[in-house]
Amino acid sequence: MSWKVVRVLALAFLMVPCLAQPVQAQGKNMFANPSFELGQEGWRMDKAGGTVASFKVDEADAKDGPRSALLAVESVAEWGTQFGQTMEAGGQGKTYTFAVLAKAVKDPVKVQLEIERSARPWDRVARSDKLTLQKDGWTELHITFKVEKPFPEGWFAYISCAQPGAAYRVDLFRLYEGEYVPFDKAAKEEARAAGVALFDTGAAAPAALPGEAIEKKAGWSQVPDDKTAHTFKGEAVIANDRLSVVVRRGAGGAEVYGKGSPPVLRAVLSPADAAEVRVDSVAIARNSPEAAAVDVSFKGGGKAAVLRYELGMGQPFVKTEARSGAKALRVAAPCRFVVLPDFFADDIVADAAQIPVPKADLPSENFLVHLLAGGEAILATVSTSRDEDARITLAGDGARRTVKDSEIAFGKDGKIWAAVLEAPGIWHTRDVAKDETDKIVPFGWKMPFPAQWRLDWRQADKLVGSWEMLLQKAGGDFEKPGIFGNPDGLGANRKRWTTVLGSFLYPCWIDKEGQGYVQPLKSNVVHFEGPAIVYPINRTRGTPLDAFTVADIMRATLGVGPCEYILDLEGQKQFYKGRATCGTRDALRGIYAAKQQKQKRAEIEKILQEVNLFVRFIRSRVDGYVTFGHNMIAYLEEQKKARPQQAALLDEMIALTRAIDGYVDKRKAEIKTPDYVTGLTDKFRATLLDYEGEDALPKVKQITEAIVVVGGSQDELAGECRMAVKNLRQRAGLAMAIDPRVADVAKEIRKRTQEVLRNPASHEGARH
Repeated sequence: MSWKVVRVLALAFLMVPCLAQPVQAQGKNMFANPSFELGQEGWRMDKAGGTVASFKVDEADAKDGPRSALLAVESVAEWGTQFGQTMEAGGQGKTYTFAVLAKAVKDPVKVQLEIERSARPWDRVARSDKLTLQKDGWTELHITFKVEKPFPEGWFAYISCAQPGAAYRVDLFRLYEGEYVPFDKAAKEEARAAGVALFDTGAAAPAALPGEAIEKKAGWSQVPDDKTAHTFKGEAVIANDRLSVVVRRGAGGAEVYGKGSPPVLRAVLSPADAAEVRVDSVAIARNSPEAAAVDVSFKGGGKAAVLRYELGMGQPFVKTEARSGAKALRVAAPCRFVVLPDFFADDIVADAAQIPVPKADLPSENFLVHLLAGGEAILATVSTSRDEDARITLAGDGARRTVKDSEIAFGKDGKIWAAVLEAPGIWHTRDVAKDETDKIVPFGWKMPFPAQWRLDWRQADKLVGSWEMLLQKAGGDFEKPGIFGNPDGLGANRKRWTTVLGSFLYPCWIDKEGQGYVQPLKSNVVHFEGPAIVYPINRTRGTPLDAFTVADIMRATLGVGPCEYILDLEGQKQFYKGRATCGTRDALRGIYAAKQQKQKRAEIEKILQEVNLFVRFIRSRVDGYVTFGHNMIAYLEEQKKARPQQAALLDEMIALTRAIDGYVDKRKAEIKTPDYVTGLTDKFRATLLDYEGEDALPKVKQITEAIVVVGGSQDELAGECRMAVKNLRQRAGLAMAIDPRVADVAKEIRKRTQEVLRNPASHEGARH
């Protein structure tokens, strides 16, 4: 959840019952993770010379949200410490405010707020006078300044301290365009605007309300806060600054509107247990500025059910809860594409144009994303249960074929959240033609806000390849956001190397102006052909605080702990053991070229031990894939006997799995065995460890080159095996959509593939 929502919730008691008022004009915060809700992510402490200092983020004390940073300065040299973030520079001629909440822990502490060029000559953009912090309460330090010249390298904005023995806390860093607005005043205004209100429209509505009626609220009356005994004369509407939920008697479900001007109807949420259900009555369950909820009784088709709909302060999602009689939620949000984000492999993209059956099952992965028509909205659902598969209903023919709705099981906990993400171009699709291979092609889309944008490419084999779009920095180089880690840097030429693909030009990126481009790979491994889809999968440091991505919704609804468990963050970690064979080659050749083998005997011995460890580690990954493949084929063969009517589909799964053995057979001569490499290192010790003859370097080259052949082939093989497993995983999910009878087999395949894909070696190329 963003710092804004957390702070607004904390200050909910400050609100008074009233209609939402506009927030005072204030630019967006240029700091990422400004209140440390994401821990230390994005923050750094620079120290001069022999300065000894540290910082940590904890919950011992805080002013904004649950966390703050504790900075401790033990000893100081030169300028001491600088704690802050680098960022894109503000505009020349514009006025900005830099503000920080701070307090001393014990003795008074002298600090300064400073902004400098993030490269030589590190000249100052702004610097406050020295300010003294006391321990008796939080103080907001601030400085307002005008930018006098351009800073193309960006800014480093920080709080500095050169006082030995100092200890102080900081919270909520703000840097925005505009004059100073005190923290508490800004928070009150944001709370007032983001608060929840429950309305009675005063008159019955025979059809869905037009957006203008939602926006103007003419003739509506607000149900007083905390009042729950209310008889609605018209329709019930719950609204905050992002969503409006309309409950009309006689309607098929609760109608969810976005925040546009005017608001647009994005989805209808209803019980899925009967085909024709209608709203029968509404009762208020909760009514406060922090959250409002209504219990809605449905009748129809001989069924009765009660769902609770709840909307919280500043939240872009509605929480639904099965109170009685409902086993699943129907989400009516017509679209062509439904996406199941996959954080282990490639996404599953259900394209209505490619699914001939009227109903199709999709794997239960807790998350389901409807890409709504027009590219301006996404409807994302998150459920606590993954015990039952999701089901989609389709209608229409050809280009007009759509996914009418999805059905998601409530499960034991009985909670499902439906979120509306809106922005012009929040998702976009473009068909990639076969003749566009290796050509730079404008994607016809501009990024609406900085984020980690995922591009799902349709491939010639009908599977999907998921790629993270590069983000171009001001200097021309690129940054590749990481799903759960730090970004990778790429040069302006976009050149990258991975196992399987080798050296290639990264095929999708967003330039400095925010425009998207693709250059489909010319490759024997991957061929792009058909629709390519881009959407925001996760945040980056530059994502605005009021913008939400798919991963944000997961964290905000499930909570950080459960979300990390479901996403299996431990399994996402990549491992590296020993020393790579190419690094071994370069290190040993360098030592022998300099004739330092006797002086560095211990180092050489360590290198030889590490390369053996590396080779055996990568081989263990390959062996794991091979064992997985053999066990999977045995399982699929058993399923073929039990269900001969699905033999063709199961044969396809078997063929995909057998690709693992095919890759191994192709590289068997080059990978040899780990004992072979051990023999080479033993030979090295026996003949070269203390050898200083003129032919020492050529002999070193001969042995190390043989080791590199094994290592390089193993790396490629591990990557190829991983690719085969990823293809199987995705194909199993798609198989369910075509033939629901194989759903149990598909779920077992996906379970086993996740196990073998966990904790990859760094050389496997887990990410493109």
